[in-house]
Amino acid sequence: MGFYNRMAQSALRLIAEKGASLTYRRLVKGFDPLTGATVTASTDYAITGVVQEATPGPLDNAMVRRGDRIVLVAAEALPVVPEAGSVLLLEDTEWSIVHVGAIKPGDTAIAWRLQVRR
Repeated sequence: MGFYNRMAQSALRLIAEKGASLTYRRLVKGFDPLTGATVTASTDYAITGVVQEATPGPLDNAMVRRGDRIVLVAAEALPVVPEAGSVLLLEDTEWSIVHVGAIKPGDTAIAWRLQVRR
């Protein structure tokens, strides 16, 4: 096991110990040829993340607004790459993911930094 894989495993363990239970909802838009309408399908993933208040100002080329949250999720805990436009269920409330940043000290992502907004 390489150094970055050990870091990823440590991130998974620490976030699992200290984090909150969340749901990542991946939204995929498609076209229904029978109705001619655009449809949205969703897939839910149970995850654990560390939630913190975001400080207003720039963050990874995305503007942070008052009330935004930053959620750290271990990359090992999520079998898909999170995407902006998806949803995070936090405190029984849907939060829109407005920006995704990778904590990636090498070739391996060890955690995702999700900027979420109500």
